[in-house]
Amino acid sequence: MKRTLFLALLLSVTASAFAEEVEINGLWYELMSKTKVASVIQYKNKVRYSGDIVIPGTVNYNGFAYSVTSIRDYAFDSCSGLTSVTIPNSVTWIGISVFYGCSGLTSVTIPNSVTSIGSDAFSGCRGLTSVTIPNSVTSIGSSAFSGCSGLTSVTIPNSVTSIGSFTFSNCSGLTSVTIPNSVMSIEWYAFSDCSGLTTINISSGVKKINEKAFAKCVELADVYCYAETVPSTNSDAFEDSHINYATLHVPTASIDAYKGVEPWKSFKTIMGLDGTTPEVKKCDKPNIIFMAGKFRFECSTPGATFKSKLTPNVEEQMFEGSEVVFQSSTLTYTLTVIASAEDYEDSDPVTMTITIEKTDVNQDGTVDVADIATIIDKMAGK
Repeated sequence: MKRTLFLALLLSVTASAFAEEVEINGLWYELMSKTKVASVIQYKNKVRYSGDIVIPGTVNYNGFAYSVTSIRDYAFDSCSGLTSVTIPNSVTWIGISVFYGCSGLTSVTIPNSVTSIGSDAFSGCRGLTSVTIPNSVTSIGSSAFSGCSGLTSVTIPNSVTSIGSFTFSNCSGLTSVTIPNSVMSIEWYAFSDCSGLTTINISSGVKKINEKAFAKCVELADVYCYAETVPSTNSDAFEDSHINYATLHVPTASIDAYKGVEPWKSFKTIMGLDGTTPEVKKCDKPNIIFMAGKFRFECSTPGATFKSKLTPNVEEQMFEGSEVVFQSSTLTYTLTVIASAEDYEDSDPVTMTITIEKTDVNQDGTVDVADIATIIDKMAGK
């Protein structure tokens, strides 16, 4: 028992000798006495940080200088009165949810020393209008900038290799984004619900685009994808982004490859990055063949299907009485046929005029509407 108490006391003394939480000039730090480094930590006594804050590169405590190397998880969490933060060059990483819910934050200076930005780091910074991520950053955590509705521009450096899930989701003010060559994958929901996004530039280094990465980007007009080999893309990557009204710009030699796979094939227009518009293939006109009392259609375009319409050529007439009797001896119709095929535009319509002699088909002594209906049914093969 005494030995256990002694060990517990020793561990407590050892821990206090190496780490201590202190307030220096209005900011709270965890000081590591052995390594002489300091981390900015969450406010104490429920007194949130506010105003403009400049984090120093070093702090002095009890005669020793400590280098500030990190901003710990939740350090400025929900500090709605915070307006700007300057981070020194000594900081190498920014933790999880560091500026989460800082709705009044309009400016943050991220130095070149930072290599990692944690998940939810800036999530919900509605007043933040622009972000330049330095080229020292290699990873951006999930939801790092989620809900930054005031964000209108973002610069992602060539050092970043992956854009995490939900990283820029719900950034409704973002109008354009460029994914650099260093990024190999865009994770799920990375830019989902960016309702103001009109232009996306995807560099050739991107190999994979995951599910709903650009979902609900309802204003999307142009996507520039520089990869000659079509990236492995989840079929719902652009779900509800109305890409059937948007234009996809790709290497000219790869146009057919993009046209062959979802979701890329669903863009309204696919054209070359050099402005080249591929020649549109159109179905050949169909032939109308009458044989054995039926009309048959043929087309030389492989896999063609047909749409047809039979229209009576009669002037509108008004009748009185209990029956309708047709006086003329013939009926005239226009048959219109259009051929369709996958990856082809519809053919030009082909028409044929059909004249039918009216007869008392049902042999009730009168040539009337019932006889006409029977004739049309026979023509339709019913």
